[in-house]
Amino acid sequence: MNIVVCIKQTPDSSSVYIDPISGQVDAERFVQILNPADACTLEAAVRLKEQFGGTVLALTLGPEDAEGSLRAALAIGADQAVRLWHPQADSWGLFAVAAALAGYLRQHTPDLVLCGDSSSDWGSGSVGPAIAEYLGLPQITSVMQFAVTRDTPDSIPSLQVTRRLERGYREVLAAQLPLLLTVTSDLNEPRYPSLPAHMAALQATIPVYDALPLLDNVANADQDETVILEMHTPRPLTHRIAAPDSQHSAFERIGEILAGGATGRQTRIVEGSSEELARALVAFLREKGFV
Repeated sequence: MNIVVCIKQTPDSSSVYIDPISGQVDAERFVQILNPADACTLEAAVRLKEQFGGTVLALTLGPEDAEGSLRAALAIGADQAVRLWHPQADSWGLFAVAAALAGYLRQHTPDLVLCGDSSSDWGSGSVGPAIAEYLGLPQITSVMQFAVTRDTPDSIPSLQVTRRLERGYREVLAAQLPLLLTVTSDLNEPRYPSLPAHMAALQATIPVYDALPLLDNVANADQDETVILEMHTPRPLTHRIAAPDSQHSAFERIGEILAGGATGRQTRIVEGSSEELARALVAFLREKGFV
């Protein structure tokens, strides 16, 4: 099984600082790491390789400092790492990036393509589906669990996939290779590479290919589809502060302050048979206007 994992190097969220006056991000403080969802994707790919054999290729499009994420992928267990880049790629939008990645994948025909569901910087979640569209591959997005089975050693593997939907719903699907999956960070816990694996990854040679010839006539490749409207630090969540009732006496208000507002709560214990308890519960709900 030949697996290709598309990864991205993103800033660590704890290192991102936004100037409250200018509203600009201080890029010099960034600590670049492997995108968390992509790390889970690599872990899943390495587990499949250990179970069924094959190879795992880590692929990214980025400048020279993006090799840090590729070396992290090699340390986790990827067999090869490839970087695509072109000076004009700084201004490429997500569809141009997806087209370049798809152009490379089209030349190597992998059995399974894995992508992170979204990146921790922009989080558009569009690159993976765009790659599948360019390659004409079936795709399943927001995968939080999957298992691969094979009836015989020579048969085509089949997948049982659980994907996350809105409002907490789950969907179970069956699929066959070739296929593209976008994986959430809930899939697994990435392994911690050993020191020899880190040393071997640091010494590995990573080939670099020009990304411009891989674009398949993508219109407006130099245009960014993302428009930034506003940028600010996360606003803190509001917390309810228990305040005493001004109509109470000073003694009662002091008691409410010490109790954190819990003194105004009333409780009632109902005893009896199941039918009596049910009638009492229905009466309470009607009294409060719930039913």
